[in-house]
Amino acid sequence: MRMRRLGKGHSVMFFAPGEVDRRIHGLIPSNETASGSRIRVLDIVRWAIHETCEDIFRHLPHWVLQGLDHHKRFAAYKECTLGGGLQSLKSAWLQSESRKLEEMYWIASSAKMSPEIDCFPFLSERIKRLGLGITKLRHVRMAEEQEREVNHEVELEHFSERHRPPKVKPATHKIRNEILEFIETGNLPQSLTHISPLLVPMNMARALDSTTEWSPSPLATADFITTTLDSVGFGLTQYLRPVNWILSSGSGKDSIVVVISPYEANELLPIIRKSDKVRLHIYAPRVKSSMRSFSDLTFYSIPDSPDGPWSAPAHIRMELNLFAGQLYFDSRTEYKKVCELLALTMAHPGAKYNEIDGFVPPADRTGKDSPFTRSKIPILKKLIELRQKGFGYHRTHMGQILDGSPLSVETLSKMPETFTGTA
Repeated sequence: MRMRRLGKGHSVMFFAPGEVDRRIHGLIPSNETASGSRIRVLDIVRWAIHETCEDIFRHLPHWVLQGLDHHKRFAAYKECTLGGGLQSLKSAWLQSESRKLEEMYWIASSAKMSPEIDCFPFLSERIKRLGLGITKLRHVRMAEEQEREVNHEVELEHFSERHRPPKVKPATHKIRNEILEFIETGNLPQSLTHISPLLVPMNMARALDSTTEWSPSPLATADFITTTLDSVGFGLTQYLRPVNWILSSGSGKDSIVVVISPYEANELLPIIRKSDKVRLHIYAPRVKSSMRSFSDLTFYSIPDSPDGPWSAPAHIRMELNLFAGQLYFDSRTEYKKVCELLALTMAHPGAKYNEIDGFVPPADRTGKDSPFTRSKIPILKKLIELRQKGFGYHRTHMGQILDGSPLSVETLSKMPETFTGTA
């Protein structure tokens, strides 16, 4: 607590929690205590001096230990300069990085575990002369261990210890006729072989297609889904491709959205520029609360829509965000829709649910129904962990609901009711 340049005409106001208030009252002498009397500046200064003295006394054993280490090292240095050899210097300077559990916590009275100050005459006389009452160093070691636990040390990861994905052969890129026809006509061929639902790797497409509310689902090309020769489009792997390039056609509920690979975006760009049937959009998942949202696909598109501004429908935005690994919701409506889709307890008040992930079985649902009869929380957790590549996400919006915790009222109050396009 510092008060600099405090002079005439200035005033000071003190704020303290209840615990500090009680300690200040406890230090007031009985002859100065009066019923209902207010705390004076003198009482606060007395408390500050008392806490400073207590802190100094609490750290005295540490300083004693530092003095002991300094004396040992300096004595070994003098012995070495007089021809004592490096062995004495090494034994005094090198200290063990770790100690056994028995040495730290075992109940014993050996001199090794609780050295007496009297064992070091050069130090004992000085300490006793000060009259500080320190006779043992046992508790110093325990405090030293506690300090080590809270000391965040940067651990360098050796190249040989890095856990990288297993080496596999990459799949060969190929432009399919189906995507070419989509660019030329704006419509999908009747029989699709190399274009499938985007959520196929999560094995969610079948459940989504069973209801009209969440269809049509965003699609993806085979070149986007297949990244390695061992990949056949199902399951989540460490070589999962990020969602960045999206083709769209139509408008409203008739919109068709197809996610393509970077290779396809680069090769097909000249054709897309000349097309008046489709649009190429840039997309990125929102992984920070301060990041703007790209969910509506209006940030940048090639070419501009001839029918005026176009934005992705709500159901397409939601499924794109889920698969891309978006961690923050754009609106309270989206949060509610995701909870309803995943059949979480937040969308079914009073219902019985799985205490592990908050999933509500079909028979116990009290709100809007979901196409899922089994919990999709585990597969979503795996997906986001792959997207995050080891970075934590549990304190984000998506991380909280995947852990079965609803968003707080304060968090929801900061969201718009509906998506505005700049969340």
